[in-house]
Amino acid sequence: MFKNSLPLHANKKYKPVGICIYCGSKENLGDEHIVPLGLGGRWILPDSSCAECAAITAQFEGVCLRTMFGPLRLYYDLPSRRRKSRPKTLPLKIKKAPNLDWENLEVDQNIYPFLVLFPYYLMPDELSGFTTIGRRDSAAKHFWIRGASFRHGFNAHMEQVTQELGVAEIQPTANFSTPEFCLMLAKIAHSYSIAEMGTDSFSPFLTSMILNTDTSNRAQYIGGIRSSEPRSTNLHEISFNSHTCIRPDIVAVRVRLLATLETPTYFIAVGRRR
Repeated sequence: MFKNSLPLHANKKYKPVGICIYCGSKENLGDEHIVPLGLGGRWILPDSSCAECAAITAQFEGVCLRTMFGPLRLYYDLPSRRRKSRPKTLPLKIKKAPNLDWENLEVDQNIYPFLVLFPYYLMPDELSGFTTIGRRDSAAKHFWIRGASFRHGFNAHMEQVTQELGVAEIQPTANFSTPEFCLMLAKIAHSYSIAEMGTDSFSPFLTSMILNTDTSNRAQYIGGIRSSEPRSTNLHEISFNSHTCIRPDIVAVRVRLLATLETPTYFIAVGRRR
C-alpha cells in the first residue's frame, strides 16, 4: 500500500518553559509535544508539563490516537511508542453472501479500508461575536468523512478488497470521540501559544477545560469552518490567525491536522492578551 506517503512535520524545539503550562507546578516537568507524536508531531516544548497534567493530556490524546486515528496511523506508519504491540489485522464488517448477516472478519491492516472522520463546527462564539443557541458541548451534527485511500480511488480499493476476500459486501466503519478530540485541539492551541508567546502574554481560557476534561462550553472557545480548503503540502498547519478575531485582545489559533489529506480547519480562542 502507501506507507510513508505523508510529508514529515518539520522539527522544532522551543526554549524550556520551567513551569507546567497547565497548572503552574515546577515539579517533575517533562517535554510536551504540541501535536501528538502519534500524529507525527515534532514540535517540542521542553520542561512544560508536570507528571500529573501529562497523565491527563495523555489520556484524551490516547483515545484519539487509538480510536479516531488508529487505522490511519497504521496505514501511514505514523510514529508509536508501542510499535511492537501494533495489530497486524483489524476487524472489518463483511457479508459472505447477500442474504447473510453482517459479521466481522480480521483483515490485514495493509489492505484495510477505513474511514476518517472530523467534525464540522461553526466559529467559536469568542471569535464570531455571536452566542450559540442550543447545545454548546462537543457534539457535532455534521462530519467530514473520507476513505483513507481516497486519493487513489477509495471505491476502487473497496472493490479490490471485496474480491480479494471473496465476500459479497464489505462495510468500512469509523470511531470518533468528540470530547477527546476537542480537548486535543485545546491542548494543541494552548501549548502552541505558550511556545510562541510565553507564559505571561495572555490569560488562558482553556486550562480549566483541559484539566477538568470538560467540553460543556466548547462552542465558546473551539469551532471551525464548514467549507472545504485545498490540500496542503504540510502534514499539519498551526498558526495564529488574528484576522478572524473581531476582538484584537483575543489570542486565536488556527489548527488543521493532517492538512495534506484535505481535512477541515479549526479555530480556537486561547486567551485574552495581557
